[in-house]
Amino acid sequence: MAVSAKDNNFSVPNNKDAQEININVDNKYQEIDGFGASGAWSLDQIGEDWSEENKNKVADLLFSQEEGIGLSMWRFNIGAGSDETDEEIINDPWRRAESFKGDEDEPYDWSKQAGQQWFLQAAKERDVEEFIAFVNSPPVWMTKNGHGQPDPSVGSTNLKEESIDDFAIFLADVLEHFEQEELPFQYISPINEPTWDWNYANQEANRYNIEDMKKVIISLHEELKERDLDTEIDSPEAVEYTSLLDDEMYAEFTGNDSHYSSGNANGDYPGKYREYIKEFLGDSEIKEMIGNKISAHAYWSDHYSGEDRLIPLRESVRENLNQYDPDAKIWMSEYCILGDNGHERDLSMETALDVARLIHFDMVETQASAWQWWLAFSPYDYKDGLIYTDYLEPGDEENIIESKLLWALGNYSRFVRPGAERVELQGANDKDDLMGSAYYKEDDDQLSVVLVNYSEETKPVKINVDELPVKKQAIQFKPYVTSEDYDLEQKNLFPAHKTFNVPPKSVVTLVAQ
Repeated sequence: MAVSAKDNNFSVPNNKDAQEININVDNKYQEIDGFGASGAWSLDQIGEDWSEENKNKVADLLFSQEEGIGLSMWRFNIGAGSDETDEEIINDPWRRAESFKGDEDEPYDWSKQAGQQWFLQAAKERDVEEFIAFVNSPPVWMTKNGHGQPDPSVGSTNLKEESIDDFAIFLADVLEHFEQEELPFQYISPINEPTWDWNYANQEANRYNIEDMKKVIISLHEELKERDLDTEIDSPEAVEYTSLLDDEMYAEFTGNDSHYSSGNANGDYPGKYREYIKEFLGDSEIKEMIGNKISAHAYWSDHYSGEDRLIPLRESVRENLNQYDPDAKIWMSEYCILGDNGHERDLSMETALDVARLIHFDMVETQASAWQWWLAFSPYDYKDGLIYTDYLEPGDEENIIESKLLWALGNYSRFVRPGAERVELQGANDKDDLMGSAYYKEDDDQLSVVLVNYSEETKPVKINVDELPVKKQAIQFKPYVTSEDYDLEQKNLFPAHKTFNVPPKSVVTLVAQ
């Protein structure tokens, strides 16, 4: 939209009533690995069917640091082959996936998943730095029931015991192929949300108890080591934060003498499906194999799920991690809005602010090193996408619908780059008002401050920065604003000694370089 010079100037002379925000770059917390999203499953359709012009528009929105939100991580789904076996179970073709290897005796077909491959290449060309290959189900020919999701008969997991090593070989073959194509994956996630039963699921999926998971991780680790593949295993991709907690921590968090019992943790299937921090970081062998890092999804940890979720749950997760290793990393590797609140697209700032607030507390309380949204691109009337379309089949209009959430995520992803460290920020941590977090990348001498104004009032702020290798008087901030009026729009540069007015219901990044 066109703006006047006045609209571009959000700073004013010093306001004695301004909220003081104090930053100290010497007090460091977690190092940032990146911000990302996944190409499952819709980008297989879009990448195959759409015009080059429109595919490039989508890629620019997701990956470009000049025209889009500059994601630094990208999740590629390695399909199980449900596209050929599960049409009657997964009715929606947009939720099925091809496989690079259709059967044990068939050769690899690297032309499969061409749409996702197009976007993988597009991400690399736009300088995305970290690539994660993730798996929802082993290939259908390795499963007990021949499908890309379990049924009640298969027991603790749908992966055949005799196929564990074959699964590791398959994944290593895929990684090796893409490395030869100069599209190497830095991470491989062999298991996704192992806690749910996933019986007859409307997507590829699988359950695994702890013992099942460790067998897969050990086999895959050995295969990667044998081939000298420099790809780190990402696990467990737990479905929700509460499933991570030690039983004692869970009982303390809930205030009753119980342990986590959602999904398979209720005892429907043999084995253990909980306490992932203890089982993965408390096991020295597994801890080393997964790089002293665990990943989890933030479902049911938002304000919709109760007052105890947004902040106290994240504090409990971090406390539990620190009991095993204060240096252990955690990734928030998947999130969208589920349940009754997930229905119907919301392109407005309402959802954008809810998610920006959740990101803030994942950064500050969970101390996540990475944050990854679920669907980068969605055809659904659901709060699961960054970009939407009404396109369903060839012949439909190839329309691209941007959400405010896309741009609010960009307030983090474009400016908080891999290698930056979160640094101390005091004076803005009110979940219903103004929240702030700060990140400093020493190599680039760049400080990025992300402010989330959840309130309906303008918030004048004064930014004080200590321990930067320049005089305070010389610091100038370049603001980028996302609100109902602006999409990550750059505003006028202002010196740190001035007051900056954070617009109501907005996400703002202040960049000092």
